[in-house]
Amino acid sequence: MGAILQARRRGERPSDLPQQYADDECWNSVGAQAADSCRLPMKLPTLRMPPTWIARFRSNAPMVGSLLTGVAAQAALLVSGVLVARMLGVEDRGYLALLILMPVIVSQLGGLGLPISASYFVAREPSRARAIARSLSPVYLCQSLCIVAVHFVALSLLTRDDPQMVWSAGLITLTVGPASLAHQYGLRLLQGQQRFRHFNLLRLVPAGAYALGILLLFLVGTESLIFAAVAYSVSVGVAGSATLMIALVSVRQGDVAPSPSHGEMVRFGLRSLLGSAAPSETFRVDQAVVGLFLTPAALGLYVVGLAFTNLPRFLGQSVGMVAYPRVAASADAVEARRATWRFVAFSGVVALLVVGVLEILAGWLIRFLFGEEFAPAVPLVRILLIAALFWSLRWTLADAVRGAGLPALGSVAELASWVTLPLALAVLLPLGGLQGVALAMVLSAVASLATLVIGFVAVTRDPTFGLRWIRARVLAMEGGAR
Repeated sequence: MGAILQARRRGERPSDLPQQYADDECWNSVGAQAADSCRLPMKLPTLRMPPTWIARFRSNAPMVGSLLTGVAAQAALLVSGVLVARMLGVEDRGYLALLILMPVIVSQLGGLGLPISASYFVAREPSRARAIARSLSPVYLCQSLCIVAVHFVALSLLTRDDPQMVWSAGLITLTVGPASLAHQYGLRLLQGQQRFRHFNLLRLVPAGAYALGILLLFLVGTESLIFAAVAYSVSVGVAGSATLMIALVSVRQGDVAPSPSHGEMVRFGLRSLLGSAAPSETFRVDQAVVGLFLTPAALGLYVVGLAFTNLPRFLGQSVGMVAYPRVAASADAVEARRATWRFVAFSGVVALLVVGVLEILAGWLIRFLFGEEFAPAVPLVRILLIAALFWSLRWTLADAVRGAGLPALGSVAELASWVTLPLALAVLLPLGGLQGVALAMVLSAVASLATLVIGFVAVTRDPTFGLRWIRARVLAMEGGAR
C-alpha cells in the first residue's frame, strides 16, 4: 500500500493497483493532493474480547445498588422502629401503625396500578416516557383528591372511639396518601428508564427521612404520637415531591413518541394491581386483623415482630425492581424466561442466607433492641421470617413475570393468597392468637408462590396434560402471550 501511495504522489498510475480500486474515482484522478485524500478500504477481522471485570461490574451494578438500598432501608426502619417503640410504648405504637396503615392501603388502591403500568410501557419503549408522564398528570390530580376523601372517611370511622390525640394525629397523616402516590409514580418512571442510580437513592428517602425525624424527636425527649405522625408525614411528603420532580426532569430530556391510551394503561395496571400488592406488605391485612380483633398492645408486639422480616422482603423487592425492566426489555420470550429464573434463583439464595442468620439471632436482637417489654414478640419473629422467605421469592418472580408481559398472573397468585389468608385466619386466630396470625401468613405466602410458579411454567413451556387448562386460562386473561 505504501508503494501505491508514493506512485500517486508522483502523478503516476500504479501498475499493480488492485482491481477493487481500479474504477474508483479517487484513484483515477491525477495529482499528489488527490492521492493524499484517498483512503484504502481495509477489512479488519472481528475481534471478540472477553468481558473485563469492569464490564461485568457495570452490568451488575444496578443489582448491587438495589440490594444495598434494601439493606440500608432495613437499617433505617430498624432504627426508627426501635426508637418509636421506646418512645411510645406498646399501645401508642399500635395506634401509630394503624394511622400509617390507612393511607398506604388507600393510595395503593387509588393508584389503580397506573404507576406499574407506566414503568412497563416506558421500559418497552423509552421514547414514550415523556408522553406517558404528560398523559398521567391530570390523572394523578384526580386520584389525589379521591385518596384524601376516602382516607378522611376511613379515619373518622376507625378512630371514633379512640382518644382525641389519635384523631388529631390521624388528621396530620391526610397528606400521606397523595405524597405516597407521587413517590410511586416517580419511582416507576425512573425504573422504566432503567435509571437505577436515582431510583435506588430515592427509594431510600422515605425510610431514611423518617428515621432521621424520629431520631431528632428521641434526642429532644419528645414522646408524643402527634409528633411521630408529623415525622412520618413530612418524610413521605419530601420523598414524594423530590422523586416526582426528578423523574419529570429526566423524561423531559428524552424523545417524544405517542403515549399508550389511558384505557390500555388502566387495563394493564388493574391486571397488575393485586399482583403487586401482597396482603401483608401493601395492604397490611394481618396488621388490620390484629388491630381490629385483638388489642392495640397486641398490634404493637406484632409490628415489632415484623421489623425483622423487612430485610428479606426488601432484598426480594430489590432484585425484582431490577428484574422488571430488564425482563421487559428482553428480545423475545425465551430470553425473558431465562432471565426470570436467573433473577429468582439469585433472590432465593440471598433470602435464605439472611433468614437463616435472623432465625438464630432473633431472641437476642428483640431483647437487646426493644427491651424485655417486647420479648413476647420473639416467637412471632421466628414464624414470620419463614413467611418472609416465601414472600421474598414471590416478589422477585412476580416482578419478573410482569416484565415478561404477564401482569395478570401475579394478580392470580395474590388472589390465591387472599383466598387462603381468611380461611387460615378463621381457624388459626382463635387457636393461636398472634402466633395463629403469623402461621396464617406462612400459608398465604406458600399458596401465592406456588400459584405463581405453576402458572408461569404452564405459560412458558410446553405444558403437560394437567397444565394445559391452566395455560389456556392464563393466556385468556393476558390476552395472548408475549
